[in-house]
Amino acid sequence: MTGDALPSTMDAMAMDGFAGPEAIRRQSLPVPAPQSHEMLVKVAAVGVNPADWKACAGFLPFLPDAFLPLVPGFDGTGTVVALGDGVTDMAVGDRVAFMSGLPLGRGGTWADYAICPVAHAVKLPAGLSFAAAATIPVAGISAREALLTQGQLKAGERVLINGGSGGTGLFAIQIAKAAGAIVAATAGAANQDLLRSLGVDLPIDYRNEDVAGKIAEWAAEGVDLVLDTVGQGSLSDPAALIRPGGRYVAIETMLPQEALPDTARFAARDISAIRASASFERLGEHLAALVTAIDAGAMAPPPFELLPLADAAAAMARVREGHVRGKIVLAVDAQLDRAEPTPATSKDAA
Repeated sequence: MTGDALPSTMDAMAMDGFAGPEAIRRQSLPVPAPQSHEMLVKVAAVGVNPADWKACAGFLPFLPDAFLPLVPGFDGTGTVVALGDGVTDMAVGDRVAFMSGLPLGRGGTWADYAICPVAHAVKLPAGLSFAAAATIPVAGISAREALLTQGQLKAGERVLINGGSGGTGLFAIQIAKAAGAIVAATAGAANQDLLRSLGVDLPIDYRNEDVAGKIAEWAAEGVDLVLDTVGQGSLSDPAALIRPGGRYVAIETMLPQEALPDTARFAARDISAIRASASFERLGEHLAALVTAIDAGAMAPPPFELLPLADAAAAMARVREGHVRGKIVLAVDAQLDRAEPTPATSKDAA
């Protein structure tokens, strides 16, 4: 089922090989047709995530050469324009946030139109803009899966969130506070006020303060759970921060040859070490819960900077370098209100 007649081709930011984000360029590609239990969405805005530049660099094993030309993009928001067979709870014209069908070989969101499985989409309330909603899917789902499903965070537990000012970290702080946890989080000096505004009990300036020393003063036996959104050795000895029997949950970076923490050291302290990522099976459940919480005022989207889709390569390069405050969002729809977002980025933002 479709609404107005659709064009046969679309503008997309795409690449012909896994040569890194710098190789992405504007291309004209066929508009895809939704298959069973899929929707076609006219894209309004997309979030930029570390997974996007890693996809372009060929680091994601679920993206074979057969998927080329590659249209990156996992996050998306927009308006439903066509439905595949078996879609009964969405309609043409619905405003949605969604995760793309890129892992299924159905293309990403950095284009005028994108395919998404209906199970990985949620209707947007009227008060939530396309740009703000584009911050949610990868970052929010990853944080919720890591803390609540994999980490089994409980009320009253102490949690350290490493990388508190990035998109995943900012969602994680709010999810942990909503779960009744007591929260410490790391960020640079420029983002200490941002952490405090979200109710972080122990903000730590990781550049100018001793993280291990601050945690030892705050939780003598160690925290119950560390959520590491950064990895790459940013915590020199995470096991020393966690009480015996606690949990270390790391967001999977997918970086080749990354030096991982010492699993024997975790085992010696009876610490569960978990590698977490956005769960394919629970995407829709997590996304619906996040949108509901934001609509109710119980949670807020992270601060973001809105850029035109033509800046996709530069945006990925900035995310790859780190130190982005909140999220970068790309406006696919040129009519999207450029004045909407709050200031979001800082070179001292991690």
